[in-house]
Amino acid sequence: MAATVGAVTLMGIGSVVAKASDVAGPVLALHRAWLAALVYVGVFLVMGGRIKAESLRAAAPGGLIFGLQLAFFFSAIQLTTVANATMIIALQPVAILLLFSKRFDELVTRREIVLSAIALVGVALVVFGSSDSPSWSPGGDLLALGALACWTLYFVFSKEARKTTGAVEYQGLSLLFSSLIMVPVAPLFSGTIDPGPGKWWWIPAMVAIPGSGHLLLNWAHSRVALNMVSQLTLLSPVVAVALAAAVLSGETLNALQVVGMATVLGALAMLVQPKPDRS
Repeated sequence: MAATVGAVTLMGIGSVVAKASDVAGPVLALHRAWLAALVYVGVFLVMGGRIKAESLRAAAPGGLIFGLQLAFFFSAIQLTTVANATMIIALQPVAILLLFSKRFDELVTRREIVLSAIALVGVALVVFGSSDSPSWSPGGDLLALGALACWTLYFVFSKEARKTTGAVEYQGLSLLFSSLIMVPVAPLFSGTIDPGPGKWWWIPAMVAIPGSGHLLLNWAHSRVALNMVSQLTLLSPVVAVALAAAVLSGETLNALQVVGMATVLGALAMLVQPKPDRS
């Protein structure tokens, strides 16, 4: 559980780093993917691992969809507010609860549904509270919806893949596929693969911060129920919004958003408590 909380916190910080970089979304996605793949595959091989065909097959679906998720999300966060982009992504537990719980034989209790609904009300308050921000963009919000769809599928594919692959192995191999899909996508939509003068250093920062969060998240997939992991990701946008308001220009934080974030945190604090024993 602690690893999952640490993971989503790092991912929240990563959203602010991506916004601050001012690098085109597909370009940032491409370079973040290939460099992270190099790091994690290298670590896997140094640890004595061997790349197998079955591991590549297991990692391919999640890797391909994660590359697209990076492109959508990094583009969204450059166009709209950090609050909107991250809170739209936070709607992922709804999709997990409605579409994929039965697939993994995970029982969804009434308590989890109610607490998830309360958390999502908090998410909505933050989104609506930022509607008058100068950084808001409806186009950016649409891109965030695309990122939401990809993020949901990535969770499901990763849960499946972690049944047969280790966390570092899956992280590295999936990012290889993320890199491959972004090779044509980045120049097609950005017209370049160059981050820009003085911006290359943002790439290792993205690998180190949110990349470590994704590694912890993949580690947690084999130990924590899918619904619980997805619901804990609601903490990530709270971190992102608070940090963005503190360090980024144009990212305001008003009373409605504060109430929303408090609602999310309160629901999460109750959600992670052990279920009552009915025996």
